[in-house]
Amino acid sequence: MDHAISPGGLTVHNRKDWPCAVCRPDRSSEGRGFGLCSQCAQGIILAAQAGVEDARALLDDVTDALAMLEFRPEAQALPI
Repeated sequence: MDHAISPGGLTVHNRKDWPCAVCRPDRSSEGRGFGLCSQCAQGIILAAQAGVEDARALLDDVTDALAMLEFRPEAQALPI
């Protein structure tokens, strides 16, 4: 899975060719929703931990999307 969308509508992705509102805002178009690459999403978590209010406001959506992005059922299977 190369992207996940939180229940609040935030897209977090692992694609270098997709826009990111933080590190590649010039690739964003007005027709697309707010999206972050996984590295910037992790940076928002660190900023929220440091007390940055804007980052704290996004914390639930960022953590939900990252959790969905990083969960891969095939990686959780036990070896036979």
